[in-house]
Amino acid sequence: MYVLVGNAAQPAVSSDPVAQVWNPHSTHRCRLVRLAVAADGVGTSGNFSSILFRRSTARGTAGSTVTPDIDHHSERAIAPPSGVVLDLAAFSVLPTMGSSIGPGAIISRFAGGTGLIFALGVVVPPGTGLVLESGGNGMPACRITVEAEEDW
Repeated sequence: MYVLVGNAAQPAVSSDPVAQVWNPHSTHRCRLVRLAVAADGVGTSGNFSSILFRRSTARGTAGSTVTPDIDHHSERAIAPPSGVVLDLAAFSVLPTMGSSIGPGAIISRFAGGTGLIFALGVVVPPGTGLVLESGGNGMPACRITVEAEEDW
């Protein structure tokens, strides 16, 4: 299992990506086991924020990227063969996104110290990604933690 952690900036507008797990490999799959979001500040409205998950078919250009190596492996055994990465906002070129998939959430007063953990079990096929998108009134800058498994 691999653990990727990074800080995501507040998206410029609602419905923008906050983070994306991208699998660049041509044959290896990844499975996202868990994704955690911890807010560093208050959302743009201060009232609520919503989170959606969407598949992506083109990566886009992220403001920063976490590229895992052997140190991200739970047993420090191998770097991820798929080359999976965690892209973080702000994106200068948005990923090409498909329809929303579950789960999603609406968080009242999403403020510093607030957090959510999603148990996913979602497969990210080769050459695709999974985007965490802010919906509604956007969301604050946050810390993203992803646990992923390689082709099993």
